[in-house]
This record gives sequence, structure tokens and C-alpha cells, in this order.
Amino acid sequence: MTAITLAAPQQVLAQQVEISRAREAFVQAYEAGNLDSLMALHLPDSTFAGTLQPFWLHGPEVRDLWNRYLGGTQRRLVRFRDVETRLYADNVSVETGYMEMYMDRPPSPELIATFIRYSITRVRRNGDWLIANMNVARLPDGRP
Repeated sequence: MTAITLAAPQQVLAQQVEISRAREAFVQAYEAGNLDSLMALHLPDSTFAGTLQPFWLHGPEVRDLWNRYLGGTQRRLVRFRDVETRLYADNVSVETGYMEMYMDRPPSPELIATFIRYSITRVRRNGDWLIANMNVARLPDGRP
């Protein structure tokens, strides 16, 4: 029989705050177009799967994907909504919810909206909650 240890409520709350800060750091890096800061939030061997384009990416391919997204736009916004975070032990979390991503397509100044259902698996390393896997699926009918 496997024993399951439940974290104290204060520890869970502290971890939730840390994960929220990691999510906000993602927003700031993405909106600033800062590829190095964005990748510092990922494990080196992180994976990415999505329906925006059907693919499964690993490690350096994840960096290439973000580089293409960031390099093709001048203005970017991302909003996370209806976020739920589940903690496993004290070093793994799975976050699910919706993302609203807005980006321009130069030379047009207009922002294009993409609405996405997502999950992010994070692993805690040296006090940082790093992305191990990000999975996104475009919502076919727009907003949830």
C-alpha cells in the first residue's frame, strides 16, 4: 500500500502563490517578447503539444516555437482565466484553464485573438516552478 502525504494548508497556499508568480512571469516574458526569460521558465527538456498547429515538440524545438511566435509579432497580450491548479507531492503541479492570446500580424496594427484551453505541468526545481509540459487546444467556436 502506498502512503499519501497531504501538505499542510499553509504549505499548499504558499505553493499556489509561487505558481501564480510563475504564471505572471510567463505573462510578462511573453508580452515583452523576451525569449530568454520565457525559456528560463521551462525545464531544458520541456515538451509542448498543441492544435494551433498539430505537433509535439521537445527541448530545443520548444524554444524555436516561441522564437517564431515572438519574432512574428510586435504586440502580444495573454490572459489566463478560470485557472485551476492541482498539486502532487510538493514538487509537481498541473494547471488547467483558458488562455486568451492576442497578437498583431505586422504591418496590420490590429490584434488577432486566439482562445485556447490549456494545461501546464510544472516541476519545482531549486524553488522555481518550471514548465515541464504545455498543452494547448484552440477553441473552435471562439470564447469558452
